[in-house]
Amino acid sequence: MPPAAAAERTTRTVHRLLLGAAGWSLVHLLVGLRWLLDPDSWPGFDDEGRAGLLAVLHRTPSAWTVTGLAATGLLLAVLGRYRPASRAVAVALAVQAGLLLAVSADVGVLTLLGYLCALVGPAAFLAVLVVGAVRDRRARPWLAAVLGLAVVGVVSGVLRPGTVGRLAGQLGDGFARHAGPPAHLGLVLVGAALFGTAAVLLRRSATGRCQACGRPAARWTEPAAALRWGRLATWAAVAGPLPYALLRLTWLTPWPLGMPEGGDLEPAMRLFGLGLGFAALGGAVLTAGLVRPWGEVWPGWVPVLRGRPVPVAFPVVAGGLVATVLLASTPGMVALAVGEVRDGDPMGWAMLLVFPTLPWGLALAAAVTGYALRRRGTCRSCGRGEPALPLRA
Repeated sequence: MPPAAAAERTTRTVHRLLLGAAGWSLVHLLVGLRWLLDPDSWPGFDDEGRAGLLAVLHRTPSAWTVTGLAATGLLLAVLGRYRPASRAVAVALAVQAGLLLAVSADVGVLTLLGYLCALVGPAAFLAVLVVGAVRDRRARPWLAAVLGLAVVGVVSGVLRPGTVGRLAGQLGDGFARHAGPPAHLGLVLVGAALFGTAAVLLRRSATGRCQACGRPAARWTEPAAALRWGRLATWAAVAGPLPYALLRLTWLTPWPLGMPEGGDLEPAMRLFGLGLGFAALGGAVLTAGLVRPWGEVWPGWVPVLRGRPVPVAFPVVAGGLVATVLLASTPGMVALAVGEVRDGDPMGWAMLLVFPTLPWGLALAAAVTGYALRRRGTCRSCGRGEPALPLRA
């Protein structure tokens, strides 16, 4: 792609981001006005375990907060469209993104994401593994191990149809009652991403750097340097979900740890613990792909895509999303831990060790950044930069 065409494409990307930010602001302006007219129209303020800003402010103050941020966001999106070289506008967009992150600082989005991964992740992984094992013999031992675990689950009662159906019904009822507030906070995070990304691109333009890649940049952004510190960050991020995964997997044993109060766990709850544990383990395995060759080329057991390059944006967007959710949930996790200690449970701080959202989120953000810097290659817009640095098998 010629440099002029690449630069024009980047400009169009900024315009789309600002258009998306304007649309987000309009939607939330209507939401805020609805809350002002009917403060009880949004359920979930009284849900237990919520510690975010909207829950603390409660109904009418929350409505004014959302309305004010939406109106400000709409104004900034218009200014960014017509004054793209203004440093002040770029800074204001960054501040807007930070305020939206503060609003979304709640454990609700993390809980919703974790439960969705627990429900969808194991089934999707099994489907891909079964299809891939038909054509790749290297995947067959892993498939046999997974099927062996499934047989054990059926014999123990955890994977029997009645247990699965009962769990599906319980989760469906729970989502119907409590998914609204976390879903809204997820939309707030989307707004933060829109404003934040637009701020970065406009800042680059205002400071004379390439809007597409940010070059010229510091030496730590070069591929070789990114591989060195990115590898350390990646293995630190891999360790992040392991304590939680091991805790949940104990629910399959006669000695479950961290179970809810009330005695023995029924099979449906044990199945849920299995799903959460394997979702966390799956996250650790996928994170390791950031510094492994199969994170650059789809492995042979992945149907249709096998042998093709992994698009850089795929792991970057997915990993960046998880890192953002982890960091946004950190204040809520700390607040819940403090609440447990105040209620007389000295082990309240243990949840921060079992689920270390802050160090895990920071490590994952650094790992994803290192992966992106290592694989981005020479910029098609400005021509700067070194070729991508592939890993050796």
